[in-house]
Amino acid sequence: MTYPGIRLKLYNHSTPEAIEAVKSGKIDFAVVSTPAEVDSPLKQIMLMPFQEILVGGTTFTALGSQELSLREVKNYPMISLGRETMTYKFYNSVFLSHGLDLSPDTEAATADQILPLVKCELGLAFLPQPMAAPSLLKKEIVQIPLKDEIPERQICLVYDSQHPMGAAARELKNTIVSGRG
Repeated sequence: MTYPGIRLKLYNHSTPEAIEAVKSGKIDFAVVSTPAEVDSPLKQIMLMPFQEILVGGTTFTALGSQELSLREVKNYPMISLGRETMTYKFYNSVFLSHGLDLSPDTEAATADQILPLVKCELGLAFLPQPMAAPSLLKKEIVQIPLKDEIPERQICLVYDSQHPMGAAARELKNTIVSGRG
């Protein structure tokens, strides 16, 4: 073991909360999704792109053979992250660019809460394709094709370039960065 006695503490913050924790020195770095508002002395390193897809529970199976516009999606109950998240702001801007207002019926605090809500038939949601893939394969949820394109996003690592990291944190950061793409 290279770093005996090292303890990791993992948090499940929204992107703005994680960036604030890096800024305040509470954490060494954060892995978040774009859009991420990162100002100097914070830096961000893009790790990998991802595409989000629209999914629903099995009661929405018939929609899987159709192609919906965002305007048509608005006719169904929606699940999204909360208004304080960058993901919400991202989707709000996507909907606004089509002349629509994003008004989810259910708001989740973190992305990992969305899939169980979809499986419980509470509505449609946008999920990263890799997160949705296992449930799609098991036919627990269905992908709903879209006419409108959802822009690609990125997973990125955010750190404070003026805050020195301990050896273990620096090594973990380097391991994450070297494994990107």
